[in-house]
Amino acid sequence: MNSKVKQIHVLNMQVYCNRILKRILIIPHLDVGNKVTIVYPERLLGEIAFQLDRRILAHVFQGQKRLYGFTLPNIQDKIIQVSTQPLTGRVDGGYRLHLSQRYADLMDSLKQFGYSPTLHPTFGEFIINSYGILTERPASQTSQDIDLSDPDVLRQVINSTAPEKLLKDLLILLSCLCYMAKNDGKPLFYW
Repeated sequence: MNSKVKQIHVLNMQVYCNRILKRILIIPHLDVGNKVTIVYPERLLGEIAFQLDRRILAHVFQGQKRLYGFTLPNIQDKIIQVSTQPLTGRVDGGYRLHLSQRYADLMDSLKQFGYSPTLHPTFGEFIINSYGILTERPASQTSQDIDLSDPDVLRQVINSTAPEKLLKDLLILLSCLCYMAKNDGKPLFYW
């Protein structure tokens, strides 16, 4: 086969694989012409929501080493819990105010991207529970790792994978994650 026929054959196989194995998406890397990366797009949807959730919680509860049991839907309860001394029940009002203010300030910043503190915490939880998260961290310095740090690739995954009724809100979550990554200087996905 000549090279043009081979390219067409490869493209046809990619389309066929996409249709047969809906869990796998072949994404052309945006910076390198014909390089392809195979990822599990549904899990990336969940991972975007999970990374934003963890990033918001880490921002609000900077002093906490472990965030087990902390979620955005229960953040107000956790602010109360963390600012209350468990043995005496004494409330540290200053610390509670500090945590509440950090949360309120962050929510004000994220609202500029369309984030709603009443909708998106439960929406993110729904996405995580529906689609899962990445089961393992991509090996460092792989093409997959590079792709996961590229917001354009993640937008492409959302646009090609998510049901239409979820698109707008998933893109809002990604925009918020990009904003937070830019502000804290960490990669989009970090473990």
